[in-house]
Parts: sequence; structure tokens; C-alpha cells
Amino acid sequence: MKEQYMRFGDFIKKKRINHPDELTLKEVSKMLGISLSFLSDVENNRRKPFDKDKIEMFAEKLGLTEEEKATMFDLAARDRKEVPSDIEDIMMYGEIGEMARLALRKSNSGEISEEDWKQFIRKTSKNQE
Repeated sequence: MKEQYMRFGDFIKKKRINHPDELTLKEVSKMLGISLSFLSDVENNRRKPFDKDKIEMFAEKLGLTEEEKATMFDLAARDRKEVPSDIEDIMMYGEIGEMARLALRKSNSGEISEEDWKQFIRKTSKNQE
């Protein structure tokens, strides 16, 4: 299953189990300062995902990439049905967020196509090279 289609609990469980140190639930719960039962419940999608601080801590302690950390934020937000907490400030407060929300609404109404988004991403990616 592709990581972006997983649930948050499935993603963190996979990262914990596949870590080179073969981390146990107990070890990770101690690292994060949470109870073993809470971590188990999150991994099994019986509880809501971690908050922003715990996601940051999990990513740091397990040595995840920025892309993997972004995936965690997206999966957590999807499970909570809210904006990813790592981009909430920019998305909800400020001019960039207003433009992004407008663009997303135009996309939702069909005024902006998937191809338009792909062209935009390609253009901005070229500008960064």
C-alpha cells in the first residue's frame, strides 16, 4: 500500500517496525513520553493521531526524511479531518493561505485542472533548481 493512502497508525507502525534498531512499542512510547497503551491504540487506528509536537519528535527520533514527516502530517490531518498542523498557520492565516484556499476552491469547481496544478509544480520546481 502506498504511504499516502495509509492511515496514520499504519504509517507509524511500519516506520517503527522497519527501523534498523527494530524498535519496540515500549521503546518508542518512552522516547515520546506517552503510554504504551496510547501508542498501541494510535498504531491500531483506535485513537486519534499524535499532535504536532509528537509528530516532530517521532520523525526526529526515528530519523525520518522531510518527505516522510510531511506524509505523517498529512495522514494525521486526514484522520482528524483538518488542515495538516505543519501548514495550518500559512494555510489559515495570511495572504498566501487566502490565495491557496481560493485556488483550491477554483480547483474544486473545475476552474483549475489537475494539469494546471502539475504545470505549476513543475514551474516552481524548476525555479528552485
